[in-house]
Amino acid sequence: MRQFVLCITIFCLLCTYTRINAATTVDSLVGCLRSKGVLNYTTSGSPFYSTALDFSMQNLRFTEAGVPKPAVIILPSTAQEVQKAWTCMLRGGWALRVRNGGHSYEGLSSSASAPFAIIDLINMHKITVNVQKKTAWIEAGVRIGELYHAIASQSSNRLGFPAGTCSTVGMSGQIMGGGYGMLSRKYGVAADRVLQAQVIDGNGKLIKRVSTSNPDLFWALRGGGGGAWGIVVAWKLKLVDLPETITTFSLWKTGKQVITDLVYKWQTIAPKAPPELFIAIYMAGISYTGSPDMGASFYGQYWGTINETLALLNKIYPELGLSESDCKQGNWMQAATTMAGLSDPDALLNRQQSSRNYFKGKSDFVSKPLTKAALSAAYDIMVKNTKGWMIFEPYGGVISRIPSSAIAFPHREGRLFMIQYQAVWAEDSNSSESNLIEWLRGLYSYMAPFATYTPSRAAYVNYIDLDLGDGMGAGKSYFGANFVRLVEIKARFDPSDVFNQPQSVPVTM
Repeated sequence: MRQFVLCITIFCLLCTYTRINAATTVDSLVGCLRSKGVLNYTTSGSPFYSTALDFSMQNLRFTEAGVPKPAVIILPSTAQEVQKAWTCMLRGGWALRVRNGGHSYEGLSSSASAPFAIIDLINMHKITVNVQKKTAWIEAGVRIGELYHAIASQSSNRLGFPAGTCSTVGMSGQIMGGGYGMLSRKYGVAADRVLQAQVIDGNGKLIKRVSTSNPDLFWALRGGGGGAWGIVVAWKLKLVDLPETITTFSLWKTGKQVITDLVYKWQTIAPKAPPELFIAIYMAGISYTGSPDMGASFYGQYWGTINETLALLNKIYPELGLSESDCKQGNWMQAATTMAGLSDPDALLNRQQSSRNYFKGKSDFVSKPLTKAALSAAYDIMVKNTKGWMIFEPYGGVISRIPSSAIAFPHREGRLFMIQYQAVWAEDSNSSESNLIEWLRGLYSYMAPFATYTPSRAAYVNYIDLDLGDGMGAGKSYFGANFVRLVEIKARFDPSDVFNQPQSVPVTM
């Protein structure tokens, strides 16, 4: 057996499982793997097991004792090895989790209720860029940072791709959940730029051209969530043009009333601004002087120089008071590095976050501006906890002009912005996990009257939230009017529901 080696450095996720046969043993699965030449695996008794399990575990809640752990972790290097491993698991009735980046907010790529094994695609991260055709083929284990670095390096920073800001997120999970990011107002979400996919189905067959052989499945893969649509092993992406110069900016503000006024105005500015401008807001309760208050970072990027950025922002949003010292000018890779919170572009190649925490997340979409009173009352809740935050991310531009039925990702026209909520804590936190999650749910409950309903309260599947219920209840929130079609496709592609997780699209309504 080959050892798992950290120097091969490792979205989000594709989570799947079936019921296990009680007679199945780890030995029989390992025997099948070895007979097929799949030798890179580790079992719970191996000294390399913990390293392999924990390396991609981004939410430390799911590393704790009591959380079910896989019996076997398989680390294939090719699509053929994935097929062989999946065939062995099918024979034994093993539950399956497929892990691409390990960023599932609910740990669904690393845990299951039934005895299970993980197929971890950490070793499948080849990227092939065709600058002339503006395309790229990527294997399913590629991380966002790796993709950005490869495209920028090979295109002299003139091509890019519209995905998220966190460099260690897996591209497969990004795409299957939609993939919102700083270029989405200009080019749409990541899933809008997918040209082709290669998928292994429930029988272990590799479908090499899903877009033509199964266009309905191809539609579902682009935003229909992980855990229902087979094992994706590769994607073909359409790259986007980028300017020579991009300016990033970040400006910190404090004071509840100051932030209330600025955010109120932001709602009328950010979604209507030119699509080359992205400006989001991170907000959190603070206690710098012992008195609870609000802090907020207004951050983003613009296609242009610092002077051009200042000219635009001071024209459309003078209240913000952006200055030259708040800005940094560079190329796209430098911008992606800054927005990922990194200092060196080569750090985009790191496949594990430098710091990890325990957290719980939730999401909303907003279609009507919040009043100052609504914002002020939300901040009254936030100042009671310095271990939680909200991010407002703007819509408008191309992402809002693409029809909601074009792909499975439905959140389009009419949305002003998306909200991400999180409660975050360290192992030695003075606040209990239950109290922090209760606080988060209270904030989310308060925001209910201001959220978008389609008719269920809309949510972003990449911020997966088990509070939303099972696949039926959550599916209506994640996919809106597209949910019915997703169920129909699921029933045809996987009628036995071989590929599933707690909130994957079901086979029936």
